[in-house]
Amino acid sequence: MDRTAIVCVGNELRGDDAAGVAVARKLSSSDPSAPTLPEGCTVYETQTVPESFLMKIVKGKPETVILIDALHFGAGTGAVELFETGELTGHGPSTHGPAPLAFLDVLNMFHPAHCVVLGIQPEKTEFGAEMCPEVRDAVDRIVAAFRLLSTNTQQ
Repeated sequence: MDRTAIVCVGNELRGDDAAGVAVARKLSSSDPSAPTLPEGCTVYETQTVPESFLMKIVKGKPETVILIDALHFGAGTGAVELFETGELTGHGPSTHGPAPLAFLDVLNMFHPAHCVVLGIQPEKTEFGAEMCPEVRDAVDRIVAAFRLLSTNTQQ
């Protein structure tokens, strides 16, 4: 069983919207510098279709679901903030519209879990845009935080 499901959402063809996907790839990398996640953590690189992973996540019966996505919340580009799902009302949509929150609502119907959204403030999400340096830095900070968490839980 999973203690934590890390659901990474994004579209790699839309600049900063690829932030969630970049986190997933770095967390899942076979590179020796990539963090080894604590036992019971599973990373799902869902691209723009987290609903396609719904039953896989439910089957793992996670206690916590962390959804990582580009999210407009009125901060500076590359800012990272952790939101309880109820806090997102009024903060503006994910770059995918309401789909991630709807996904978490459906997930909770099948398997209640503590769900949070780790938002990364994007700058450019137009088709063909490159990820900006501030969002790349945010991705690296998130991966470093998981590395630190992994180190602390394995001691």
